[in-house]
Order: sequence, then structure tokens, then C-alpha cells
Amino acid sequence: MTHLSRRKLSTETESEIINALKTILTKLTPSEVDSIFPILITDTEQVMIAKRLGIIFMLTEGATYDEISKALNLTEQTISRIHYEFNTSPKAGKLVFSKLTPWKRKILIKAILKDLSLNSLKFAAKYAGGRIY
Repeated sequence: MTHLSRRKLSTETESEIINALKTILTKLTPSEVDSIFPILITDTEQVMIAKRLGIIFMLTEGATYDEISKALNLTEQTISRIHYEFNTSPKAGKLVFSKLTPWKRKILIKAILKDLSLNSLKFAAKYAGGRIY
């Protein structure tokens, strides 16, 4: 879990800093994002955010909580929380999905996640005494 300082900012200061972050991120080119991310977001935070995006992607593709859990190494509680947030903000959820739809690596992600799920099934079947081809 990421660490958050116990020293709180004033609501106004926090809001201004978050707005500055949003402004900066929306004005960056992909190469600029690559250079800025390591400064602003730790590796752990990047993985955490990427997994959340993976949850949204897999949910919209019809994956079950169990498949998502195995593919992304997450608890079903985490998936449920993100699913709840996704459903309570339908406009935001549709926006995220619309941005993923034309993404050139979508097919690759689908293949990887499908392969991860299939490998999980093969592993389970192997130790249960069955086979999956």
C-alpha cells in the first residue's frame, strides 16, 4: 500500500495542487509522460494504477472477478471496489472505456490477459488431475 503522510494539507492547497497535476498531465505528449512519470509517480503507484485500469478493461470485456483476480493478482475486494466506483460514475467509466477502445495495444492486452487466465485454468486442472487443451 502506498504511504500517505500524516501531515495534512489544507483543503484549498490540496485542491490547487491536484488541479495543477491534472493540468500538467493533460498537456503532455506521450514522450513527456514517460519522462515525468518516474518523478511524479513511484513504480508501485504506476503498477497500482495500471492494475485499476486492467480491472476496468477486463470488466468491460466480460471477465469474472475470479479471472481478473488471477490475471492481475488482486483480491476480489479490490476488484469489487473498483467495479463499484466504475458503476457509480457511468460517464467516467464510459470515458475510460472510450479511450481504451481505439488503443493500439488493446488486442495485445486481450491476448495476454486471456493467456494468463488460460494458464491459471491449466495449472488448476493439472493439480486437480485433469487436462485442459
